[in-house]
Amino acid sequence: MKKITIQLFILSLILLSCATDKSNLCNSENQRLETDPSILGMDVSHFQGDIKWDDIKKDGVNFVYIKASEGDDFKDPKFKTNRAAAKSKCIYRGAYHFYETGYDPTKQAQNFIAAVGKLEPGDLPPVLDLEELGIKAPVTKKEYQKNTLLWLQIVEKEWGVAPIIYSNLYFGIKYLDHPDFAKYKLWIAEYTKKTPKVPKTWKNEGWIIWQRTDLKDLKGIKGDVDYDLFHGNAEAFRKLLKK
Repeated sequence: MKKITIQLFILSLILLSCATDKSNLCNSENQRLETDPSILGMDVSHFQGDIKWDDIKKDGVNFVYIKASEGDDFKDPKFKTNRAAAKSKCIYRGAYHFYETGYDPTKQAQNFIAAVGKLEPGDLPPVLDLEELGIKAPVTKKEYQKNTLLWLQIVEKEWGVAPIIYSNLYFGIKYLDHPDFAKYKLWIAEYTKKTPKVPKTWKNEGWIIWQRTDLKDLKGIKGDVDYDLFHGNAEAFRKLLKK
């Protein structure tokens, strides 16, 4: 009986050790947030083809946003592969949806949710990509605002996480002047070396991510890629992550 008790105790220590090791797999990446001068990211889709994720880490990338869906039925064929690869390399990751007018916003939200599945520990908040290229069918500003806010509400209710809005200055001024958009953090696209300007809606909140260029050359990717800067320190970044 005493021998069995000792064996069970040893087994429990082994299991505890395995669990601890598993939780510490990404400690080096977590530490890199503290030591890197800036928290840098990129955003990708199937257009980037096969990505060499080991090289991406050497390029200094801390996080990646991956296209998951578009419209009401398109799911990016590389999303699952890219998401799993980023996770295996301990690169923080998030998913985004490219919004298109002419499609039901509820079905677009459902398409995105189906493409992503569940949010996992280490995931960044979901993102809604709002830009001129998404105006596929005529729409009034009032209708556009109503529909995109509905998308945001559906996704937030599904995962309990407020999405981030991706847009640029001029599109934001034109379409995103409803005060309810200010409830969501802003990822601003502006290709300038100076601090980016933000639409009036976010004049008090500012931006959380800045897409500084769409022409970044990284060793792990063929061709140019979008390149981003997080606005804040390691502590602020961790607060965004799914626990």
